[in-house]
Amino acid sequence: MHTEFDTDMRDHNAMTIGGRLAGTWLGRVDLKLIVEQVGTPVFIYSEEQLRRNIQRILSAAATAGLGDRMELYVPFFPNSNPHVLRPLQDMGCGLLLQVPGEYEILQQFGFDKFIVSPGYISDAEIAFWSATGYPTFLSSMGEIRYALSIGAPSISVRIDSLDSGKPGVKYGELDALSELLRAHGRDLDCFEVYCGSGNSREDMTKVIETMFTIFNKYFPSARSVNFAGGHGFVYESWNETEKHFDWSQYLCVLAETAERMGVPKNVKFLFEPARDVLADTGVLLLGVKRDLICNPVSRVVTTDGSRMLMPSAQLRDRRHNVLFLDKNLIELTDDSLGLTAGLRGRTILRHDYILPGEYPVPQGLDAGSHVVIFDVGVYCATQHMEFLNVPPAAEVLVDLNGVAHLITSRGNDLDKWRHLMSSKKELSR
Repeated sequence: MHTEFDTDMRDHNAMTIGGRLAGTWLGRVDLKLIVEQVGTPVFIYSEEQLRRNIQRILSAAATAGLGDRMELYVPFFPNSNPHVLRPLQDMGCGLLLQVPGEYEILQQFGFDKFIVSPGYISDAEIAFWSATGYPTFLSSMGEIRYALSIGAPSISVRIDSLDSGKPGVKYGELDALSELLRAHGRDLDCFEVYCGSGNSREDMTKVIETMFTIFNKYFPSARSVNFAGGHGFVYESWNETEKHFDWSQYLCVLAETAERMGVPKNVKFLFEPARDVLADTGVLLLGVKRDLICNPVSRVVTTDGSRMLMPSAQLRDRRHNVLFLDKNLIELTDDSLGLTAGLRGRTILRHDYILPGEYPVPQGLDAGSHVVIFDVGVYCATQHMEFLNVPPAAEVLVDLNGVAHLITSRGNDLDKWRHLMSSKKELSR
């Protein structure tokens, strides 16, 4: 499952003259080596970038005086590759889980710091998570009653602040929840509030007082408050500072508000950052299969990728930054053609375009060239859809020493049928 390339990194891409590639972590990666040994399409991740993103948040917390009160739990489902997330272990961060299978695989890789936020779940699953002892954020009054009935070691809840269809106890149920806990002589361990995704610092700052108001009014003995995720990431920007959520100002406001509203200093603050931590740690490298196709209907760059590899881009109408490379993996920078084209996937599906809209096509793009799609470290490889028989892409991790490792092998041509029975099996009692 974990194969190290037998060749150390070379500075092949450091030769890039001009363009944007040299200013990214990818500019220091030997893409030619990866293509030769793994092929395309392939997701490539940077351990260095992941550590930098985590350290940015930890440093902001220390500056705000919250270093000993803040805990990070990065959601596992947006990038469910244990090799990619391994640095979180020695940086003191945990993982957020949703289903028991995630817990099982992560135990095999030595992870042991978790919180659980599964949505609506059965009594059997509540009992399963209760037995692990990890905080589990329950989403309905019925779930909480059952957890109390079996003596769950801790009670945590997820609150739907938007009163939406999302799982979560609604605002109108908080009085009843507080009374239920009091009747059982139990304190709430932690509560989290869902406030939507992709929010700006201003949006997230507005939620702080709401969180502490809930704490003071309903659960003043709670041991921790979970501000969850939703921290925005600007996919359209090339500038690293502009891309990322402003944790420094946000956490300073949080610290000041906690002091002003009398939140005890022993109360911990939990966060579940996903995009801000993971997005720019990954890219998707594709191969171009033909010269630019121009016809009366459209202009198309044909690739060996597919929207099935990262459906979130089309689903959210999100434009990622893109670069084009020649057959030697050197960036093509001449945009004097003034042409734009769609990035076509490999299937016959009419809408198999990997990204929405069109992108400028540089001079020199032809069969054998490559396309790099940036900021795909979150909600991409994990979202691969088994549709139209497109196998999953390989995944490669570049470590701190610049060495590339194969961490997920490519799906084979028969991957779609891996559970197909060789013969029918009669079901009988």
